[in-house]
Amino acid sequence: MQSRISIHLPDARRGFTLIEAMVSIVVVSMVASAGALAVGVSSATQQESQLAQLATQAAQQQLAYLLEKPYDSMSTYAGTEEVGQMLAPPAGGGVDRTTLLAGTWSKLGRRTTLVSEPFTFTQYANFVVEGTSIRVEVFGPDGTVYASIQRHRSKESDA
Repeated sequence: MQSRISIHLPDARRGFTLIEAMVSIVVVSMVASAGALAVGVSSATQQESQLAQLATQAAQQQLAYLLEKPYDSMSTYAGTEEVGQMLAPPAGGGVDRTTLLAGTWSKLGRRTTLVSEPFTFTQYANFVVEGTSIRVEVFGPDGTVYASIQRHRSKESDA
């Protein structure tokens, strides 16, 4: 009977070395930090987009409110509502604006500028209409203008 003797030499490639483990940790941490950065940028972009949408609504509300007012009383609404001090539109059927906008709206301010100036229609042989230029800008806490709307309102005739 013959006996077999086998000799097993230790395999140097069996398992991970310390260097391989360290490299894999570095790679995984780089991927994780890139993913976290992407999520952070996405969140900031979403917040900016939401502020821009609310700012557009606030500018449109102010413009609509001014267009409903008698022409001669519009000038009383010119000015700046600082961040967190924007007034809400009047409640259904109401005429007064006393309620401050809350929530995300409070991150915005509004500037209303009224300039009495003629408007010239060049396509109609330079026909001139007297009136007021209404400009509404809505801005954030850092002064960034998120929405700006400008419209000319013709002066109402006395007839």
